[in-house]
Amino acid sequence: MELDELDINILRTIQDNSRLSLRQISEKVKASVPTVSHKIADMEDFGVIRGYQTVLDTERLGELSVILTIKARPSDLNSIAERFRNDENVRMLFILSNGRLHMICTFGNSHLINDFVRRLGKIPEIIEYDISNIIHVVKENQRALIIPNLNLVLQCQSCKKEIRDNPVRIKSDRRDYYFCSNACAIAFQEKMEEFRTEPQS
Repeated sequence: MELDELDINILRTIQDNSRLSLRQISEKVKASVPTVSHKIADMEDFGVIRGYQTVLDTERLGELSVILTIKARPSDLNSIAERFRNDENVRMLFILSNGRLHMICTFGNSHLINDFVRRLGKIPEIIEYDISNIIHVVKENQRALIIPNLNLVLQCQSCKKEIRDNPVRIKSDRRDYYFCSNACAIAFQEKMEEFRTEPQS
């Protein structure tokens, strides 16, 4: 699915300033408030808009950030990543195509970095790691680049795989659902029907 010009303008506007009201957004993109509201709701449902955050300056808060790259067997990367998924010091976590795990971590004190490194040493799946302190931030933007002709990569509502071909669309409860195949669509409909017929406690 290709995002239209209004979608692009809305995304660009809220990426620049997520504090704007629906009315302010509608004025900037020259569309009605209901249209903007509907577009934003759709993009939230599709997972394009994952949330709205305030951007804080780590260095102004007196915190320290490091970039950490972990080498492991490709088969171990997911399990290692899961260990750090809910760690509050790990602010970004990426699995890379070269068999590495890349993390950006932030700490309130330098001794906490040492504690974190000691934890790494206790994970047997880690072959080696490289850690570097961030000493100066030259540029730090959100990864999403809002450009014309963006295509929306949908996720199958049933099996959760990415939909690469034309999706199967079903409308249910005044909402559109997308699937990678007729089989997934039928499975989803059957689950919805079971849910509707279950006795309410």
